[in-house]
Amino acid sequence: QEFKRLFDKYLEQPYLLDGHLEQIVRTLIEPIRCASCPEAVLQKCLIFLQVPTSVRGYKAVVHHLPHEISDIEPVLQLLERVTPIQTACHPTVNMLLLWLSVVAIVPFQLSRLDSGDGFNKSIAERILSIVKVHLSSGGHKTVAPALLAANFITRPDIVDVHLDDFFAWIQETIDPANAPEAAVVSMLATLARVFKLANRDVLSKYAKSLLTLLSHKCIKANPNIVVRKLSMKLFQRIGLTYLPANLAPWRHLRRVKQLVDGLNADASRTEPAFPSMKENTNFEVPPIIEEVVDKLLEGLVDEGLNVRWSAAKGIGRMASRLPKEMASEVVSSIFSQFEAQIENTSWHGGCLALAELGRRGTLLPEHLPQVVDAVVKSLVFDERWGKCTIGSPTRDAACYVTWTLGRSYDPCDIAPFVSSLATTLICVALFDRELNCRRAAAAAFQECVGRLGTFPHGISIISIVSYFSLSRIQTSYLSVSLQVADFPEYTQHLILHLINEKVGHWDRNIRLLCSQALFKLTAKDPHFMIDTCVPKLLVAMSDHDGSVKHGTVLSLAEVVHALSIWAREREKDIEDVLGPESVLRLAELPATLEKDRAFLGIGNASRGATCFLIEKLARAHLRAHSAQSVLESWQSIIEACLRWDDKTLRCQACSSLSVFMEEYYGGDEGACERIVGTYVENLRSPTEGVRSNFAQALGALPSFMHRAYQVPILEGLCLCATSEGYEHVESRKEAVLALSRVYISMGSGGAAGVFDLGRLVAILLHNMEDYSQSPMKGDLGALVRKACMTAFKDVVCYFASVAPEILPENFVAEMMRAIAQQCVEPVDTLRGHATETFTSILYSKPDVPHIPHRDEAREMLPEDIGQRASLLHAGHTFPYWSQFLSLRAYREPLLRGFLVSTGSMSEAPFSNGRDALVAYLLSIHGDKEQEELVYFNFFLPLFLDKTFVHRALLQYLNALDHLVTSGAFTDAPSEFLVKLQSLVALKGLRLKAIPKVEAAVGVLSSLLQFEGDCRKGALINVLKTLDHRFQRVRVTTAARLGEALLMYPVLEGSRLDDALRALSCTDWRADRQELKQPREILAVAFGLGELVP
Repeated sequence: QEFKRLFDKYLEQPYLLDGHLEQIVRTLIEPIRCASCPEAVLQKCLIFLQVPTSVRGYKAVVHHLPHEISDIEPVLQLLERVTPIQTACHPTVNMLLLWLSVVAIVPFQLSRLDSGDGFNKSIAERILSIVKVHLSSGGHKTVAPALLAANFITRPDIVDVHLDDFFAWIQETIDPANAPEAAVVSMLATLARVFKLANRDVLSKYAKSLLTLLSHKCIKANPNIVVRKLSMKLFQRIGLTYLPANLAPWRHLRRVKQLVDGLNADASRTEPAFPSMKENTNFEVPPIIEEVVDKLLEGLVDEGLNVRWSAAKGIGRMASRLPKEMASEVVSSIFSQFEAQIENTSWHGGCLALAELGRRGTLLPEHLPQVVDAVVKSLVFDERWGKCTIGSPTRDAACYVTWTLGRSYDPCDIAPFVSSLATTLICVALFDRELNCRRAAAAAFQECVGRLGTFPHGISIISIVSYFSLSRIQTSYLSVSLQVADFPEYTQHLILHLINEKVGHWDRNIRLLCSQALFKLTAKDPHFMIDTCVPKLLVAMSDHDGSVKHGTVLSLAEVVHALSIWAREREKDIEDVLGPESVLRLAELPATLEKDRAFLGIGNASRGATCFLIEKLARAHLRAHSAQSVLESWQSIIEACLRWDDKTLRCQACSSLSVFMEEYYGGDEGACERIVGTYVENLRSPTEGVRSNFAQALGALPSFMHRAYQVPILEGLCLCATSEGYEHVESRKEAVLALSRVYISMGSGGAAGVFDLGRLVAILLHNMEDYSQSPMKGDLGALVRKACMTAFKDVVCYFASVAPEILPENFVAEMMRAIAQQCVEPVDTLRGHATETFTSILYSKPDVPHIPHRDEAREMLPEDIGQRASLLHAGHTFPYWSQFLSLRAYREPLLRGFLVSTGSMSEAPFSNGRDALVAYLLSIHGDKEQEELVYFNFFLPLFLDKTFVHRALLQYLNALDHLVTSGAFTDAPSEFLVKLQSLVALKGLRLKAIPKVEAAVGVLSSLLQFEGDCRKGALINVLKTLDHRFQRVRVTTAARLGEALLMYPVLEGSRLDDALRALSCTDWRADRQELKQPREILAVAFGLGELVP
């Protein structure tokens, strides 16, 4: 395994092994060639040799295998010992077959190695037998048998003797209905390789029979994609046996120029590629060629990509040897693949075929107009199929065609098509959804720039549109595209591509990115946007496709906003730019969408887009202030969105509401009062989503409404923020955040007037203790606590800058203590947010007043802790917070948080929290004041804190168990230990919750290490628990007591033996009456017979 892991590192760049392959192969082969090599060593060497073969490929490895005559007999003997069943799984067989395939091509008469006695098989017959066995066995390794068969059967001394019988055997054996698929693959691969290696005069007599075989036995239509691919390969090689070996002289190849050619006036003129060669006009194309070409054309529309690729290469190879007229017919057939009604796979197959034809010179310059037309269409081909599309392979193949055009044709040939190719390639490189297509288009553009040199600003653009800059699609759309748009030749094409191809894209994220890109591109050519794009978008609104409408609304919103900014810079209004007719259509567009039932289907997306449009129209200061019907329709749409239980829609509606109210309802007191009343009333809705939506909406109202209607808004939000139950967690969270926004927008005077900060203080402190648990989702209260921390930070940082005197001292101190506790609790995301919040407040400018131990805290917690450590990892942050235990103000909340983390099930908080507590408890040894505060004033009173016990008793008991076991209480006062065991028994053993009872038993068992009344009380309670009504509790108690007896010197000698025997030999799952005797034995052993009933 270690050897394999070492070579797996080279999988991405296996060619790096080439310099070492020879030594690796020689080292592993030398022991095998030794006659006395043990079987185990042979197997291991071949298994090890298989590893570099798999990584680098057999073609590179076989060249380094030994190929001497003396190797034939040993390899044959090894293969003859392997049964056909073993070939399916034995890795050594593959290497032996590869080795024999190399030895089989040694230029030496095999008959000279035969014994000549007539009784034994000849070497050739033995090899042929091995070939047939491994070809027909159906093993998972198909390459090695095919390679051996082809290399052996095409030897000059074998082909005349065994080829007829071998072909007859294959035609008889190959049958997809009966033979294993792997056997069919091996035989087809063998045939394809034989037709590649053998003399065409020998093979021509088998061509027709093989064509019949492929058709009649349904091999071409086999469901196995590898079988179909090999069929295509065999078709093309059968056809090539009937064609001339030399390539056709009429082909077009790019002229190789000398540097001095650039001095000539006619340097761009294209010359014949083969001026000295003449076309053979006497050659007649056999009828079988038409059949083969038809089969290959059918392969171009196969469902398998590899099949289409193989068919395309076959067409390219055959067309380059056909007469010019017939090759032109083939090219015309390829162009027909791009007809609209043909299957979608035909576009991909057609592009692959055009690329293969182009790189072989079969596409003549007169074909280029049709080629470029097909390529430009294919570069933007994106056919919808269900919830996705199937166009990305076609676009990738179209980039390959463009790449071949740049390499195969002279600049003068491509000159008429430079503009369309360059702009389309750049659009695909920047805006295609798939990363491989973006990079393929960029590579094709770079190739054309380097080979042709006629693409506008090519050198500058390829430095911008690079392999790495296109990695993130957001960067491509919103950053790289802007740099390319600085070149005027591309600006309008980029914008039009977005309008025509991406506005209505099936992927919602692409539609969103398209609108954002249009916002940024508007400044590059605003007049083109005004004259061309906005009318196009308005016309697109009549489309019935929901995706098109959604994308069009988003794009219109962004373009109008961008145009308003451009107009404002020139002291104009949006009406002056777009004209009154377009402005009227934009104003009525939301109502039109609602009337046309556009909110059905992907309705929430359309609703959100409409809210987004309203927001952007308001930001553009559209003159709709006096159009009451328009404003009412906009307001009704926003309110309708708020009544949907959808978080994304809620955020968009609230964002739109803030800008809309600020722009259009500044002087309408009646409408504002009605809106506030409606929103406050909806805070009491029975639907949690609606309560949350309107709570956030109240916080999103503009400042003038907060100041004018602060009493009803604050009353409603405070009532919502103090609702009980985990069902209302989301609305409590939104209400808390809304309260902070309301107080901030009211300003210090408004807050201190009718409604001071006292109400907010009480709500935030109360909700910092929200640990609501959902049966399905766990700690939902974390959302509320996180919102409280965010709200506190926003409020205190704001008022610290405008009116620090109104911040209550106890409010700041208590909240900082509560945030510190969250910084060491088990929830990673909440812990990270709390640490970030604490640091922001601690280092806020101006300083927030009343922070406890500000200077000491700054020394312990650096401002850049987020850069120094991962805030989500307890191991990184707990060492900082453990220092705060020395600060009295933070000690108790931090101890609570550390205890909960130590008792949690998460490994990182548990281990780091335990280490922090143990280190602190050991550090206070000898300090009577500290011991009094920690042991008697913290640990013991926690059991009397009903809120803490209700939510975290299990974690507290687990933490105590870990602390006692770790030796943290070794020097604790005995009085504390006695009270501790008494409270553990009182609060833990009387519960019905089995995990809590088991945790209490664990603490009591650990306390047995302490002598005196503590041990006596713990023993009594543990022995009583052995009579617990739940079997699981009795079993756990017996196990923990046994472990304690072995770890601590509680008993000695025979009493210890009796106790351990009673604990281990008793089935504590038995009936409680049967357990009376072992309990009595234990009581006697502990000397507690009279105290334990």
